[in-house]
Amino acid sequence: MSRLDALGAYVPTDWDAGGGGVVGAVATLLRALGYGNVFCSPPPARVCCEPIVLAQGSFEREARLADGTERGQIPVNVLVCCEGARDAEATCRAVESDLRRDSWTAAGDGWRCRVAAADSGGSAPRGRDGSGRWLWGFTLTLTVVIDYGGQG
Repeated sequence: MSRLDALGAYVPTDWDAGGGGVVGAVATLLRALGYGNVFCSPPPARVCCEPIVLAQGSFEREARLADGTERGQIPVNVLVCCEGARDAEATCRAVESDLRRDSWTAAGDGWRCRVAAADSGGSAPRGRDGSGRWLWGFTLTLTVVIDYGGQG
C-alpha cells in the first residue's frame, strides 16, 4: 500500500491514457470544428509545419459529489505554431473562441469524464520556436466531472 492509497487517492488508468482523456476530447472537438493539424504532442516538422499542440495538466479536485463522482478542473495548454506572426495570432484567437463557445455536451463520451464548462484567460504571444516559427498560446481551463465507478 502506497502513501496515496492510505489517503484514499485513486489514479484512473482509463480516461487519460494514450493521449485520450480531456486532451483527447479537446483534440476531437477541434478536429470536428475543422482544425486538421491538432496534436497531443509536438509533431516533427515533416509531419506538420504549423501544428496546434495540446498538453494536459493535472486534475485538481474541487468537490466529491454525493453520487461518488468528483468535480474539478484540468488545465489544457494550447500552443499554435505558424510561419507568420499574424497567422499565429489569428489562428490562436480563432481556436480559443471556438473552444469557448462550442458545445461540450458530447465531450468525453466513452470515458468516465464529462466536461461541464470551458474557460480561458486569453491568448498571448509565446515567442518563437527553434526554427523561427511564431508561437501563440493560451490555457483552456476545463471543469470536469469524473466518475471513478465507486473507486474513490
